[in-house]
Amino acid sequence: MNRLAWNGFFIKDYVKSLKTSVGSIINKPSEIGTVVSEMQKFRGSIEGGICVRRIEDFVPETERRYFVVSGKAFAALPDEEVPEIVEECAKRIGSQFFSVDVIERRDGTKRIVEIGDGQVSDIVEWTAERFAQLWLR
Repeated sequence: MNRLAWNGFFIKDYVKSLKTSVGSIINKPSEIGTVVSEMQKFRGSIEGGICVRRIEDFVPETERRYFVVSGKAFAALPDEEVPEIVEECAKRIGSQFFSVDVIERRDGTKRIVEIGDGQVSDIVEWTAERFAQLWLR
């Protein structure tokens, strides 16, 4: 039974989601065992633990990546405003370098969908020159 009354669930371990087989999105809590089994099968193990997030109505083309260096958040374009939620994240996370992925819900609310340590982060819509500028200041 779904006591949370969520329309869907996104399942991942502490590191990444399942991008093959059944994927990471389920509709019923009873399906979590299948996702976890497939994660173990395709990735070898569960890293850290299991995270469960509610599926929200995101606008896919609004996802943006920001980088934080020494507590300061940066956007892909020098004149682009960094959302308040990213600025707040930059204050709270003690790491010297990390990425923050933000997406907009259909109601306009910005949500953080991922925070990464930067080791596997692509620069996405960033240019190499802009990314290098972060390290020159």
